[in-house]
Amino acid sequence: MVAIMLSSNIFAQQDVESVAKDVLQAYKTQDVELLKKRASGFLKNAITKSYFEDKTAKKYIEVIKNWDGQIRGIGYEKQNMGPMHILMATVYFADDLKSNDIYEVLLSNTNGKGWVMFGSGIGKEEKSEFDKLSPTIPGMPKATPKRQISIEMANGDTFDKAPVKTAINNLKKLDDDNFFIILKNKDDFMQFAYSDKNSYTAEYKENGVQYQAKTPVTKAQAINLIKDYYNTDGKWKTDVEWEKM
Repeated sequence: MVAIMLSSNIFAQQDVESVAKDVLQAYKTQDVELLKKRASGFLKNAITKSYFEDKTAKKYIEVIKNWDGQIRGIGYEKQNMGPMHILMATVYFADDLKSNDIYEVLLSNTNGKGWVMFGSGIGKEEKSEFDKLSPTIPGMPKATPKRQISIEMANGDTFDKAPVKTAINNLKKLDDDNFFIILKNKDDFMQFAYSDKNSYTAEYKENGVQYQAKTPVTKAQAINLIKDYYNTDGKWKTDVEWEKM
């Protein structure tokens, strides 16, 4: 029964994101009916207009109003409580600029009945705790990357909607003449510049802010960064140490 539950389409990542975005929208607009739609049965009756007057809820509303609309990562864990098989999803959507904490949407799925918000639906914890969670749903294969990446090379070669294999092959071709590769993801990018046969400078830009790796990365590290950049779970941000430029 557990295997069937874990393989069900309702656990797809896009379903988690959809529910999480509804919770965020409900807080932002103080939409009682939308929040009830995403709440578990016993919580629905507790959600009224006064629900958003709580001091903590007001703080979360202010954070969500300034949210840029990007999901920064999703972490999962599985819990068994007697006959109940519970999956927890933590959706990381914003940073607390005054600490190492992050803001999250908290969801649960009990016995395959669908994702609903857990508790108040919004939480806050240290980023290090989020990083301990699984980036994929336990028992399921890793999701196919979603990014549509285009590539630009120093020699003028370009590739539209390039698969990850193309990016890695072109990284390996870098030399003193054809010395950089840029992986473009809409307005964001990751780029590598050739230093020597096994060393590259690495940079990325996201939400208008540009970062660089504190030290040159090896070819193996660069390949791993490319693989993770094609995915949408944000793991590449922790593969090496970055600093703002």
